[in-house]
Amino acid sequence: MTEQNTTGHTENPDNAVEAEKERSTSATKLTIGLAGLTVILVVGLVFSLVLVFRGDDEPLVSLDPTTDNESASQLEDLQFEPDPVFDRHNRVIYVPLDPKGSILSATPAAANRAADQAPSGVMLQRIHGNMDLPFSTSDGPTGFTDNGVATGFSRTAQGAALAAAHYLGYAYAGGNRLEMATEAGVVSEPNGEFSQLKIADDTPASVMPLVNVLFNPDLTLVKFGYTAEMKDGSTKIAVSKLPMVWREGTGWVLQADSTALGVEYEPVSADGWQQWW
Repeated sequence: MTEQNTTGHTENPDNAVEAEKERSTSATKLTIGLAGLTVILVVGLVFSLVLVFRGDDEPLVSLDPTTDNESASQLEDLQFEPDPVFDRHNRVIYVPLDPKGSILSATPAAANRAADQAPSGVMLQRIHGNMDLPFSTSDGPTGFTDNGVATGFSRTAQGAALAAAHYLGYAYAGGNRLEMATEAGVVSEPNGEFSQLKIADDTPASVMPLVNVLFNPDLTLVKFGYTAEMKDGSTKIAVSKLPMVWREGTGWVLQADSTALGVEYEPVSADGWQQWW
């Protein structure tokens, strides 16, 4: 919004037109970026888990992510349905009796753990009926907000990625679930960018398999991706970039109004990608 002129001078019409053009261009870029992010996320629900090999036949990601199965051995009576289920990509999904999810028994993380090492005891849980999201024994979540959104993720690269997976899932699972995350204070959206996408309520959500974290304890960039076939026949990683800010008293918050939010494509040989779930 243009500031009022309190000096009595008349604003230059040409300058005003140029300023309006710049504002319009910025808004258009943000809308296009969010629309592109929606496409990647929706397509990501049907991503291929086929390994992409480099020139030296080294797999981009391991068939066995560097995570243990502690959580599977800690299933307690009456916490989950008797049998787990497969998702469409043959990942094992546990179904908690409580629709918001089940907190796993905590295990301490190694003091010298690398930022690209997976969280311990990762378990995919189907929460709210159709959202397949990761829980861990080492980096959270450790609790829920009053309206049932997971919280208590550690101030680590692993905790930031886990939080990003959850809060992005809420943001793209429909207006009703976006409202839950916004009310919980874990999605910062003062201008309503996500809500403008008009995604149907209760849309299924599933975490993408590839993770790449640029960690800073105050502001972390989490990237999720999956391998995608391009029109020219090449294979690239379709990437969703999510800025996560740490706020005292709340923890990790998805910055939906950040210019860092967006989509891009990277070559399959790009460094830093891991498969954590």
